[in-house]
Amino acid sequence: MAIGRELDERGITTPAEIGAALGMPPAEAAKLLTRHQWCEGEVEQLEAAAARPGLQVLDQ
Repeated sequence: MAIGRELDERGITTPAEIGAALGMPPAEAAKLLTRHQWCEGEVEQLEAAAARPGLQVLDQ
């Protein structure tokens, strides 16, 4: 949710813009951000995506 909120605050709202900001195809970025349960490897993708727009990833 934090990634989506940060992108929205930066005015990055279209699938194409989100994909570009996260460095992945728009459909893949949208799927990753809206999923509530992730498959193996997707947490790493989210962490990498969070680092791109300058978000801080918190360890839990």
